[in-house]
Amino acid sequence: MIGLFVLIIAGLGGVTWWSLLKGKERARYAASITCREHGLVLMDDTVMLDSVQFNSEGEIRGWYLRYRFEFARQGILHKGGSVMIAPGRRPTVVIKTDSGQLIQEL
Repeated sequence: MIGLFVLIIAGLGGVTWWSLLKGKERARYAASITCREHGLVLMDDTVMLDSVQFNSEGEIRGWYLRYRFEFARQGILHKGGSVMIAPGRRPTVVIKTDSGQLIQEL
């Protein structure tokens, strides 16, 4: 009985790890495409998990992952980019620049 419980916990841990890995790949791809389209450079070609949040507003309610990233514009490093990944939805990229926020859904 304890062995089955351990196996179930390990399986859930594996599924969670796999979901986070796939989410990070989707977030990196979305950030890369958006930066390229707007003449920005995604620093280190990477994103970092910032938070796991529950969206209780709007039509769609559920969990989503928020990844953050840094980008450069004309050689100057900027912080303030994020990608939201939710199951069954397209990634949403938000980039904060001096001229305002750029929000793009891929």
